[in-house]
Amino acid sequence: MWSVALPAGAEPPFMVWVNGSPREEGEHYTVEGRWLRFSTPLVPKTRAPKRGVGRRMALLAGVGVYGDQKADVVDLRYHRNGVIQHATELPIIPPEAAAPADPPA
Repeated sequence: MWSVALPAGAEPPFMVWVNGSPREEGEHYTVEGRWLRFSTPLVPKTRAPKRGVGRRMALLAGVGVYGDQKADVVDLRYHRNGVIQHATELPIIPPEAAAPADPPA
């Protein structure tokens, strides 16, 4: 399962979006402790591509340069101490990384 850590102090109800599309608990993800667990594959963000001379020249000219891989974006609306909070672009941990039972605080 692909995992996303809930922010410290996050309380339900949760509203989750992947790439701007709403996701439903039980259908698309489950909440396990302080983790959102997704059964469908997600593409985590990778490090930015190296900026060679060509990329640097394009950036200087004002041309945006993007990597080849498109990463998924997970956004979350949650409550903390009764106040609605938002978290965007939460890091995705792939199954092979074996997310621990509890994320770091």
